[in-house]
Amino acid sequence: MKALLVTEPGVDGVFRYVETLCHFLDSQGVNVNLAYSDRRGSDRLPKLVEWVEQRGGRTLNLRTSNRPSPSDLRAFWNLLRLVRAVRPDVIHSHSSKGGFLARMLPFCGVRAVHFHHPHAYVGMRPKPGRIDPLYNFIEGVLGRVSYTIAVSSDERNFAQRRLRIPPQRVHLLHNGVDPEVFAPVSPEKKRQLRVELGLPPDRPILGFIGRASEQKDPLTLYRAFARAAAERPDVVLFHVGKGELDGELERLIAELGIRERVIRRTYMATPATFYRVVDGFILTSRYEGFSLAALEALAADLPMILSDAPGITDLLARSLSHAWKAPPGDVEGFARGITAWRDRLDDGSVPNHRVIAETQFDIVEKNAAVLELYRRYAPRAEYASSARELPPSMA
Repeated sequence: MKALLVTEPGVDGVFRYVETLCHFLDSQGVNVNLAYSDRRGSDRLPKLVEWVEQRGGRTLNLRTSNRPSPSDLRAFWNLLRLVRAVRPDVIHSHSSKGGFLARMLPFCGVRAVHFHHPHAYVGMRPKPGRIDPLYNFIEGVLGRVSYTIAVSSDERNFAQRRLRIPPQRVHLLHNGVDPEVFAPVSPEKKRQLRVELGLPPDRPILGFIGRASEQKDPLTLYRAFARAAAERPDVVLFHVGKGELDGELERLIAELGIRERVIRRTYMATPATFYRVVDGFILTSRYEGFSLAALEALAADLPMILSDAPGITDLLARSLSHAWKAPPGDVEGFARGITAWRDRLDDGSVPNHRVIAETQFDIVEKNAAVLELYRRYAPRAEYASSARELPPSMA
């Protein structure tokens, strides 16, 4: 079987998902090919491209961004040429831009089976933008020429009810996480890692890893943290990520007077280290597909403060022992959650989060379910004579 994965972001959660899936498919004898863009890249993207090529796959740099632009025409033409050369059995696209380019291929005669991972539809945001109806119309049309893999019940319901995609074309499959990679460490190791990263070794650290974007809503996070920090003066916020709100966040830090309490890094090449150095995880997103960062925090057995938003409700429905929630944008609600988290640290109780991650969100089982969909809808595809050994995770 030949599979072509098409993705626009080369960083953050969507890319980590694609990266892990590439390795799994290769281990099962699938010939993996990759179309990507380096406009939003990371140091891990060139490594994945090189790895795919070493395994005998073809790669293509689409050189496009997540917004509509004239570069999309050249990207589509080059993608069509790649597809005609590779002749994949399955084309699997990820996120809006990758999904648009890949799902236009059937209109040019490409007959491969198409799967699409939205990783959160733009239209799921609580306050629709002016062009959201156009996005929804496009997604609804293209959802009829592909099979959609929804990663949460909210995403599936949006696809079926709002976009009117036929139910038989939508499959619910939650994201997975590797509990061997995203595992907690001893207090001694945590302290050592903090010193190496220049973090306070002995203060409670609340972690947030995510883009500085409207979707992730770090403005609400910072305001809530400032209120909680006024009552719990020992807490520190560690934020990893960058985005279009960086300037506004810097102004807000100065306005709130929390310069000494907030530590920012734009990027970490090994995300697992982030979860090992923090004492709790917070997510204030307005909407999600199914947050990979939240799953990674779950596997690391961290207490969690989560937004009760579309795409997160499936996780909140689990019997999490150390979790607090607040509606999107609720500064007071998140401040109460942060305060409750800080107070809970003192009782020494152990969360049940890692057990839930291991039993309900195992990455191998979730990737195997994706491959089973490939096999169901492309049954005539030939496989390699023997599967390769599953390589160590790059996470």
